[in-house]
Amino acid sequence: MDFLDLYYYSDCMGENDNADMERASRQAFALVLAKIMEKELTERQRICLHYKYVKNMTQYEISQKLKISQPSVSRHIAAAKKIVNNELQYCYLALSKALTVYGKSY
Repeated sequence: MDFLDLYYYSDCMGENDNADMERASRQAFALVLAKIMEKELTERQRICLHYKYVKNMTQYEISQKLKISQPSVSRHIAAAKKIVNNELQYCYLALSKALTVYGKSY
């Protein structure tokens, strides 16, 4: 599952329409995502993700802004997404487990 794309491009964090899970997921992901970006990614990876997801720039636009090739931008984004999605997967699993403990199964 591409948690990063779900976080930025979707109203729903998972495969269900439960508002509690969506709200809890967004809050948890926002907190964890900031830490992952700070601690696990290189500066270039962080910048590329910021331009892609926050500024909605294309890879070509990012490459022009950073004065690097478009394939380099693509590699930075792919590497960063792999790291972020792996870490967010653990967050999602922990959140699902915690919510199940409190009587709600997702």
